[in-house]
This record gives sequence, C-alpha cells and structure tokens, in this order.
Amino acid sequence: ILKAEDLDGIELNWGDVEAFANLAKKIAHKEGIGRILADGTYRAALEIGRRKGVNVLPYAVQVKGVGVGAHGIRSRLDYVDIYGYACSVQCGDHTSVAQMPLDHPGSELMTILLDSGVCCSFNTFELPKIDLLFDFYSAVTGVKLTRSQWIRGGGLKILHLQRAMLLLGGPDVKWKPDIDDDNPPRFYEPLVSGPCKGRIIEREDVRKEKKRYYEAVGWDERGIPKREVLTALGLDDVDKALEKIRKEND
Repeated sequence: ILKAEDLDGIELNWGDVEAFANLAKKIAHKEGIGRILADGTYRAALEIGRRKGVNVLPYAVQVKGVGVGAHGIRSRLDYVDIYGYACSVQCGDHTSVAQMPLDHPGSELMTILLDSGVCCSFNTFELPKIDLLFDFYSAVTGVKLTRSQWIRGGGLKILHLQRAMLLLGGPDVKWKPDIDDDNPPRFYEPLVSGPCKGRIIEREDVRKEKKRYYEAVGWDERGIPKREVLTALGLDDVDKALEKIRKEND
C-alpha cells in the first residue's frame, strides 16, 4: 500500500535500522509522512486509507484506537488470555489487560491499583504475595484495604468509570462493544514462523471468553455496565449517562 514515494523516499525493509531511524525523526518532527504517523496507528491508518483509497484498518494492530505493543496472544505463551485486549478498558495497552479471576495479580483491577498508587508494575512482578500491595497501601495511607474490598469496591468503580467513558466516546470517535470489543484482524491469522508457527485463535472462542468476562465484571451481554452494579457502586450519574447507549444497542 505504501511505497517509497509515500514515505518521502524511504525504503522500508524489515531490519533496516537506518530507514527506521529516519522515519522516527520524521515522526518526532512531524515532517512529511511523519505528520500522519505521529497521530498513532489508528488515526494514521484512517488517513492513509483515505489518501490511497484502500481500507488499511485490517492491517493496523490496534484495539479501539490504541496500538498494541510487542505482546501477542496467538502463541498462548506471551499473553495467555485471548480476550485480554478486546475487553480491556485501556484497549490495546499491553500494560493493562483483562484477566480472570478478577483478583488475579495480572488482572486489570490490579493494574488499576498500581496506576492509582503511581506504582510501576516492574516493582511487583516478583512479589511472593499480591496482598503485599495492600499492605503497602495501608502503610502509606493509614487506611486498611483488603484485596476483596478493592475488587468489589474502588477497583471495580474505576473500571466501570473507564468503561463508561469508552462507550460514551468523544467528539470524533465512538466505540461499539459488539464491533470494537475485539482483537486486531491480524491476530486471527496463523503465526507464519517460529516455534509456534501455525498457531491461531478462533473468533468463536474469543466471543465465549468475552461473555464470561462481561458477567464477571458486571456488564450485560452487550458489554454495557449493568444498572444494578452501577447503583451498588454509587455511580447513578454514570448509569443515567449510559441510558442513551443502552437504547442505541437495543
């Protein structure tokens, strides 16, 4: 789709360090093609597709506008949960993926705890017990907090707030769970090389796992937070705001 003339004369070949460095400089300074790429994977794909008259989104490894990092799901040896990106309230962010059970050290609710406490996740990878995080919280704040209290209280509340913001959308983009709670199309293609060559994930398996996750966190079958869950979390104002979304998805 993109040729050298589209890239200001840069010939992009895998492993070409100089070409990559030149492109990175253009992105940093928003020069030429760099002005488009600086907007990120999703918006760059939209603009390139508009200019070239081709649907580029199937090639863009992104989830709800956020580019996915180096961690894939097809091998099941990196990120093992095939619904992790699709259901994450931080979309393609590889540092915050959906996982069950909700009190698992790698679940998004635990990531929310780290982010809320401004704590780098690299400090917690080797913790012998995840409950040490809550001991740290209590030591710093003087407030006793248990894992179960966080999972069913503050953590879940933040998760639902983020989910609501995704569904409500912004001035120029709006995400629909039935379409956008999904993996990049490339993730449904078999791995083409390496020790896991040929491995693939199936859309039906992802759909089933999404359904399980929706139920676990308190979203309905469409991926919209349930009214009774929002009320229990003290988020009646959010419930009211989502009423329009529910009607649109009926």
